[in-house]
Amino acid sequence: MGITRKKTNIMRKSPRTALTRIALVATFLTAFTALAPSAHATTLTPRARMYQATNSSRLSNGVHKAYIHYTMSKLARRHSIAMANKGYIFHTQNPSSFYLKGVRWSTWGENVGVTGGTIGGIEDAFMKSPDHRANILNRSFHRVALGTYRDANGYLWVTVFFYG
Repeated sequence: MGITRKKTNIMRKSPRTALTRIALVATFLTAFTALAPSAHATTLTPRARMYQATNSSRLSNGVHKAYIHYTMSKLARRHSIAMANKGYIFHTQNPSSFYLKGVRWSTWGENVGVTGGTIGGIEDAFMKSPDHRANILNRSFHRVALGTYRDANGYLWVTVFFYG
């Protein structure tokens, strides 16, 4: 009395089939990764997005990029917070003592605004305003300080200070 083994018909996969499956998985992963927003785009701060928007407007109008001054941007943020606390926009009373103390400069400009929308929306509004547009596209401005602050109601307060 012997034990009989039942034969099972196991299909062995050829190496070619396995490679095809690996290639299909890799293709799907690549496609899904390309559709997802990049980590860089989703982690930019409002200040960084405002900096990009400002320079995008400048570059698309044939004006050189303005370089950010990070220390001065802290002062611009303080101004944005002050506007939010008061509930209305206003310009710096004495920019030469507030922003430019100890900095070599010959010309300056300041854009301030508030939005319940997006950075792109406030940049569009700035570009539609002749005075704000003039600041953004001024070829004498080589540096920029940017301060943003989002209040408890979701409004974004923005200060953009230009100088050259």
